[in-house]
Amino acid sequence: MRKAYTENRLDKRLRIYIRPKLLIIDEIGYLPFDSLAANLFFQVVSARYERGSILLTSNKSFGEWGELMGDPILATAILDRLLHHSHIVNIRGNSYRLREKMRTGAYGSPSTT
Repeated sequence: MRKAYTENRLDKRLRIYIRPKLLIIDEIGYLPFDSLAANLFFQVVSARYERGSILLTSNKSFGEWGELMGDPILATAILDRLLHHSHIVNIRGNSYRLREKMRTGAYGSPSTT
């Protein structure tokens, strides 16, 4: 989307993300968003709002999204649209990959200090 934005093709690129019945966005929060990325993400969420489903994964709590997006007001607007008709599945504990490593003894329990 950033490339489409710089090449003045954002409307065309945005239509690609609006079209599917289900848009899967994995690992929101793995890397922080700069101002442009946060605004582009808002445009995707806003354009899909009440038009198509979004399945989103994140390792960040909703309270951390203001910092993640670099703008608490924008994060609130994004979350408002995402959470309105949503089903939230909160998965706690070790990831599947880490659990398998620990089961085989290839990895010890992570330190909590």
